Amino acid sequence: MTKDMTPLLGYRLKLAQHALHRRMEEALRPLGLNPAQYAVLAELNARPDQTNANLAEHAFITPQSMQGVLAKLEESRLVERRQDVHHGRRQLARLTPEGHAKAEAANAEVMRVEEVLEAAVHPDAVKDAVDLMERLHSAMCKQD
Repeated sequence: MTKDMTPLLGYRLKLAQHALHRRMEEALRPLGLNPAQYAVLAELNARPDQTNANLAEHAFITPQSMQGVLAKLEESRLVERRQDVHHGRRQLARLTPEGHAKAEAANAEVMRVEEVLEAAVHPDAVKDAVDLMERLHSAMCKQD
């Protein structure tokens, strides 16, 4: 017997995540970015000098995939990497001045998408919605 997925919370959450990803792709496309590239720019804008592995975690991709993302951002002169003086085999990434400008422009576009999300929630309930997402995330991260 086939189960109707429509009322399931996980299914609804995945539908919303998929729609959000599509909206972000549309918003970032005119800037020549995709969501993974934006995640890197936003993260480096907030916290420079990060490793490939750390950036991959924040962008929800594998370290192997992040290598390609960083290479493309370097090629576009938005990111530069240098050797970590404390750990010879690691490279640390940081934004170039062009990268900072692109990160700010992309952030403005992503904030427009965020406004669409928040408009779907009663203004008094945004914090509750964020708290719910955090509880759902925590529940999924718990080890049995």
